[in-house]
Amino acid sequence: MSRRLIAYVHVAGVAYGPGDEVPPEVAKRIGAHAWADDDQDADDDQAPAASEAPPRSGRGSGIEAWRAFAEQHGVDVAEDATRDDVIAACEAAGLTEAEV
Repeated sequence: MSRRLIAYVHVAGVAYGPGDEVPPEVAKRIGAHAWADDDQDADDDQAPAASEAPPRSGRGSGIEAWRAFAEQHGVDVAEDATRDDVIAACEAAGLTEAEV
């Protein structure tokens, strides 16, 4: 059984997620913290937990996190979209509430 990612990662501009087959040359560039432990692989029959939207400021609020969140939920965003564009697309899709 091949290793499975626990979250979305971006390598050289390409996103890889938990259900993706990661090429060996790309897998070498991904840190150990991004891979599922062997005991987590045993839980594959359970539905994945719903992910929360990334924070809008501070650590983890960058465009990569928002792109991964949008992709995970099937929201299409242009490759040249800004972080604010991605957030707006997620809001329009009903995934997040607009900030007041």
